[in-house]
Amino acid sequence: MLTASDKICRLTAYGLLLTLAVLIVATFRHYGITWDEELQSQYGQAIVDYYFSGFKDQRYAEIFNLYLYGGTFDGLASLIDRFTPFSVYETRHLVNAFFGWLGLWGTWRLGRLLGGEAVGLLALALLTFTPMYYGHMYNNPKDIPFAAGVIWSIYFMTRCYQTLPRVYVGRILKLGIILGLTLGIRVGGVMLVLFWGVPLALHVLQPILHKRDKAALWQSAKLGLSLFLRLVLPVMALSYAVMLICWPWAQQAPISNPLRAIAEFSNFPQDVEILLDGTIYRSTQLPWYYVPLYFGVQLPELPLFLLAANIVMLPRIWRTMAANKRYGLLLIYLMAFAPILYAMLRHPALYDAVRHFLFAVPLFCILAAFTAHSLSNWAIGEFELKISRLAIGCGIGIILALFIVTQWAIMYRLHPYEYIYANRFAGGVAGAYGKYELDYWGSSFKEAAQKLQILVNKQGGVPSGKMYRIAICGPWDAAMIYMPPDYEPVVANEPAEFFLSTTRWQCQNMRRGKEIIRIERMGAPLAVVKDLR
Repeated sequence: MLTASDKICRLTAYGLLLTLAVLIVATFRHYGITWDEELQSQYGQAIVDYYFSGFKDQRYAEIFNLYLYGGTFDGLASLIDRFTPFSVYETRHLVNAFFGWLGLWGTWRLGRLLGGEAVGLLALALLTFTPMYYGHMYNNPKDIPFAAGVIWSIYFMTRCYQTLPRVYVGRILKLGIILGLTLGIRVGGVMLVLFWGVPLALHVLQPILHKRDKAALWQSAKLGLSLFLRLVLPVMALSYAVMLICWPWAQQAPISNPLRAIAEFSNFPQDVEILLDGTIYRSTQLPWYYVPLYFGVQLPELPLFLLAANIVMLPRIWRTMAANKRYGLLLIYLMAFAPILYAMLRHPALYDAVRHFLFAVPLFCILAAFTAHSLSNWAIGEFELKISRLAIGCGIGIILALFIVTQWAIMYRLHPYEYIYANRFAGGVAGAYGKYELDYWGSSFKEAAQKLQILVNKQGGVPSGKMYRIAICGPWDAAMIYMPPDYEPVVANEPAEFFLSTTRWQCQNMRRGKEIIRIERMGAPLAVVKDLR
């Protein structure tokens, strides 16, 4: 039975999710295409053609290294594109945003499942106003769908925990399908299965932990075998089948190819320059603190503080949780922190800030919400007067309202480049410029290209029979798709009328010329156009 406050929390969550859905529909066309999006669009089309050709057209295996990824998102987006009035990239951005919305919904549902209505709402609010998640929702076709898959997989894993030793077929089907779709985005999702085994093992070992004798050992063995046959094996078989449906390359060698992809991603051969705290590193030679430092820069201050306080509050949070919900919280901790610890210890090649760890952000927000809820309960418990309870509740509401208003104002000013956000510890976006990666996607080229076209048209347009050449330092497709056919892209150092550059790697300093356009947000330049005529 829901209390009045629970009903308010649930209605508020529904309202926020509905508002976000409207916002997505209203703004998805504002976002430019990213550095990799042309190839990923080709990959998605190749996957669709593979199925429509009766498995004969296998050009998907020739598109760079994208065959190492499943086609859950790219294939679906290309299929949907056949039925929408939008351009292929606009369709991709809309579908991408829908996956991001699913991740927000899943964060609310998982927070609510483990901690109640207040925790669910807090987690949803914290994630909604975390720019590094929201900004990626529209044009990150790997990390956002993967994050949504992770959160929903954990949700149904937790639902399965709560009824052990009883197992429900419906939950097995839902978990198997969602986990399979997640593996069909990135095979690294197999770590979910490994982490899922930890709470299951603890459950199986309970008889031994309570009574150390042969009868308890036999009971644990029977329980473990039963859960494996009735729960784990069906989920693994179904998820594996769904993964293969989404991943044509894996179908060619169902065992060896997925294993090969896991091996490739464990030691990904990407060697590029990376900016970290003002120092240039190679992506293969990053310091151990690369991931935690980037999270320390890109997470907003409130969830960052609550996440740090979670370590102190963990014993209290653990004690106050029902026993059948602790397994879900343990799974969140494992999925949120174990991959980061792995990166700190093994130093794999990393780049583009911490977008590869974006799946951890919704989990961080859930943990932060638990901290806030536990702190409020502790504070209320210290006072007996109702006026004190009211004062504490109002104080918490004011803090949350200030967080939402402040973050909304920042995200509004950054739009549509919310993902370049840096918190006040880094000096904001202006302070982070030149010290951390900002527009590493190159999505600001859309705005730069459109402004260049407007400027040239004001000057009389491109002379009849002439082509204007644009020397580009950055992703060509991200600019040229928004330009008419009388503009021609050339290599950055070749003769040209204009020079278009990202500010990543200080590319803008490559050519001299009169700067005529600068795309910037909150004091940080993202792209420039120079007149070379």
